[in-house]
Amino acid sequence: MPDRRAIIDIGSNSVRLVVYNGPPRAPSVLFNEKVSAGLGKGLGNGAALDKGATRHALRALARFKAVTDAMGIAQVRTVATAAVRDASDGKAFIAEIEKLGLPVELLSGEQEGRASGYGVISAFPEADGIVGDLGGGSLELVRVRGGQVHETVSLP
Repeated sequence: MPDRRAIIDIGSNSVRLVVYNGPPRAPSVLFNEKVSAGLGKGLGNGAALDKGATRHALRALARFKAVTDAMGIAQVRTVATAAVRDASDGKAFIAEIEKLGLPVELLSGEQEGRASGYGVISAFPEADGIVGDLGGGSLELVRVRGGQVHETVSLP
């Protein structure tokens, strides 16, 4: 179906696939699968990703690619966040993912925070306050007001 889109989120704790359709401001979720991979386990001071976690994540990502292909989804956005961003071998891991046919967008802390803020605004358009997104590898704090994302900060 041409309106279907998907996003794959490669996070510090989990890898998730969400397939949706409908308008971007209020999408309808059609499929949602999460695999706990634990990529952020043991990271710190430029450490490498855990080999077992990367194997587990790559198996999940290969499955997600097969699912999106079977569903006929042409538009798949794959993003990686703090664990991949901070790991000494993050770029090599991205190269392995891209071999599966999934181009990866490595989000900065600010981009990660903006995405969190807009996620809240999509559910609560009149939100006014601070959004906190605590993941396995970072904490994003985002000011939302008037249907817009304002200041963001990303902390380890």
